[in-house]
Amino acid sequence: MGLFSRIADIFKANVNDMLDKAEDPEKMLKQMVIEMEESVNKATLAVGNAIANEKSLERKMLKARQQSDEWHQRAIQAVNAGRDDLAKAALDKKKLFDKNIQDLEPTHASARDASTKMRQQLDMLKAKLDEARTRQSTLIARSQAAKAQKEISQAFSGVGSDAFSK
Repeated sequence: MGLFSRIADIFKANVNDMLDKAEDPEKMLKQMVIEMEESVNKATLAVGNAIANEKSLERKMLKARQQSDEWHQRAIQAVNAGRDDLAKAALDKKKLFDKNIQDLEPTHASARDASTKMRQQLDMLKAKLDEARTRQSTLIARSQAAKAQKEISQAFSGVGSDAFSK
């Protein structure tokens, strides 16, 4: 059992070493920024949908209020004309639109809250993306400087295959 365990450890160590050699910090940073940009784009689309939903509910509420007001005016006109039956029918219609408004108000409020929160989160994501972009160039410069330093130290220590090591 110990033999298989040792072989597995050696295999894992070799795979990790190969991955470390294959991993380029510059490429990894660029990929992270690209993934962050994709996330911001998806979030922007989601915020747009949330805002569109909020505006749609707002328009529905406004239309229901206008229709409620219209039926209220019709009821007044019917009373002035002495047509109580028409006034009652108009008030029933008004009550229907008032109920619709009452049903839409909480939905609109929650949609408004959700879109506000989503906008704030999107602003935070954009700020993090901007920070990542500015740090990306700094980290790439550090990585290149570290590579250069490593090459210089290898040349001075005799490690390598250039003329100085010979």
